[in-house]
Amino acid sequence: MRYSQERLYAMNSFAYRIKRIAALTLALLTLAALTACGEKPDPADPSASVIDVADDPSSPVTAAPTAVPTPTPEPTPVPTDTPEPTATPKPSQAANPSYQGRTIYLTFDDGPYKYTDQVLDILDRYNIKATFFTVGNFVKAYPEQAKHIVERGHVLGCHSQTHEMANLYHGTDGFKKELNQWRETVKSVFGYDAGAHVMRFPGGTTNSTIGGRKNRGPYVEAANSLGYKAFDWNVCLNDRWLAGNKDGLPLNEYFWKSYLDSLSMYKNIEPLVFLIHDTEPESVKILPRVIEDLIAKGFKFGVCTDLDDNYLM
Repeated sequence: MRYSQERLYAMNSFAYRIKRIAALTLALLTLAALTACGEKPDPADPSASVIDVADDPSSPVTAAPTAVPTPTPEPTPVPTDTPEPTATPKPSQAANPSYQGRTIYLTFDDGPYKYTDQVLDILDRYNIKATFFTVGNFVKAYPEQAKHIVERGHVLGCHSQTHEMANLYHGTDGFKKELNQWRETVKSVFGYDAGAHVMRFPGGTTNSTIGGRKNRGPYVEAANSLGYKAFDWNVCLNDRWLAGNKDGLPLNEYFWKSYLDSLSMYKNIEPLVFLIHDTEPESVKILPRVIEDLIAKGFKFGVCTDLDDNYLM
């Protein structure tokens, strides 16, 4: 079949239009698909919360900025007190001119005992000499500690042989016997007479067993007749009188309060004689604090052999 030239031209034009329509339709479908892929993620879908711009060819590619490392901050230190070998406390009372240059006499009762060497170490630290009123039975039981007292320059005094008050104060004969037994014990342990002629009555000269001040005279005379000077005390820790702790304070606070109260009460008395027990561990613990407070107040330290006479309360 032959078609005219006009007919062929019309047919070609129609085919061309069909192709154009098809191409346009395809382009529109492609554009719709691309638009659908470019939708923003649904906030309710965490898995769709990140879009990588590299997946979008139309997005300009830029290098990710190089992160500058941030230094890890150091933890803020919690301030702590730097411990010192022996903390030096401030004076517990305002400086009192009545203390400045005065002498106080540290005395230790009822030993020697297992804590005595610790007391000696503390005294050495402050270059202080003291008087130790010892019990004969403990001199026999702790001979090395007894020797250390003398070797380190302190005074070894008498506190009876047994500390049994019922035997001591049953009469002056028994009292004198106890003092003589103490001296014989010292000679036996040391190999010579290392005991000083200073003594302290167990319980003090005012104790109820002896009958208090009104009945102590014969016993004081008996001690003096053997060459002893007798010493009571006025400052103390009350470390063997725990019944005085009416407020139930911890022992270190009770001892500290007893020290301050007794020092204040007898501050105008001369001499100031301080009683401590080297048999009590809590007394040993508080001793540096007490010594440093006395130093801060202006005290000097002496031994009972320096005193010329008895000191009786």
